[in-house]
Amino acid sequence: MTRITTKQGPPDPLPVPTCARVRFFCYVLGVTDSLPTAEPDLRSRLERELGDAYVIQRELGGGGSAKVFLATETALDRPVVLKVLPPSATIGVDGERFRREILIAARLQHPHLVPLLQAGTVNEAAGDRALRWFSMPYVDGQTLREQLVKRSRLGVADGTRLLRELASALSYAHARGVVHRDIKPENVLLSDGAAMIADFGVAKALDDASEGALKTGRRVTTVSMALGTPAYMSPEQINKAPTVDHKADLYAFGCLAYELFAGKPPLERETLRATLAAQVQDPPAPLHSFRPDLPETLSAVIMRCLHKDPLQRPHSASVIVKTIDELQQIARSDSHAIASAADVVATATGRAPTESRQFSVTAVGALIAAIALAGVVSWWYFRGA
Repeated sequence: MTRITTKQGPPDPLPVPTCARVRFFCYVLGVTDSLPTAEPDLRSRLERELGDAYVIQRELGGGGSAKVFLATETALDRPVVLKVLPPSATIGVDGERFRREILIAARLQHPHLVPLLQAGTVNEAAGDRALRWFSMPYVDGQTLREQLVKRSRLGVADGTRLLRELASALSYAHARGVVHRDIKPENVLLSDGAAMIADFGVAKALDDASEGALKTGRRVTTVSMALGTPAYMSPEQINKAPTVDHKADLYAFGCLAYELFAGKPPLERETLRATLAAQVQDPPAPLHSFRPDLPETLSAVIMRCLHKDPLQRPHSASVIVKTIDELQQIARSDSHAIASAADVVATATGRAPTESRQFSVTAVGALIAAIALAGVVSWWYFRGA
């Protein structure tokens, strides 16, 4: 990918992208009409290139500047998604190397990752105007963004379960040297009650197939490109750090987790530039101020993910998984203790266990209060004696 240069002169007091780079972010995100859009005959070009290997059914939304199509893979007669990347994201990328890197990324197999299947190039002879595409299974469901539009924010139990699934997928991929670089609700698919992260490995494939990687012969486990979505971008991505590692994914995960419970991203502002500036220099409001019902340890680990300094974030996503597992274990233990106490009450009152559990909380509370009162009376009596 071409490096975007800025004009010479006094440095910008805010360590955020210049206007030219902000416009580039807009183009990548597909949020402006002032920049070139994909040519109208893209679908026909893609169909000619793919031949009878795929039958394109229709275009799907939600791809940002990329074009996303639902298709049938004829060899296996299965529905797949074809995603065509914008030329701006693939400048200087070798098509064959990109295809090979996608196939390497396709080795990632995890229940909460949408696997990559195949990749290719439309019109390689067009150079920087060539179109790179990749395929993945079609997931029948909805995106997390669509869910949040309907519900605004999630309950503690549902949100915690979803975050554990995403964190386990991040931990798996990061342990294998693959960084996502664009974790956001639009890239999380929900199907049959499970969450899956899409597009994992694409950023690394683009980076390893870039002109710089081919010249130096390097293979990287970090991503040097700054692309991402502003409301979920880490400060180091915005500042164009030489390398961006898995800690950027943890930052984006923190933004997503914060939004799940608070109903909004932690540092989203009215304008794109203000959002980028806030990501670099503004502290987020404590999550607990929006959701006091969250366990404090969960709020704390989410806020740690949002630290400006990557070294202050959790060292890996496995820390998040462990935190949630410990919380769930405590919840199970508490539930078991209440059920056991309810059985004791049932025996004492002659009620059936199932009937007594309907008022277990009240009964256990009354039992504890009675024991406490007896203790106070005994203390007073013996003290007087």
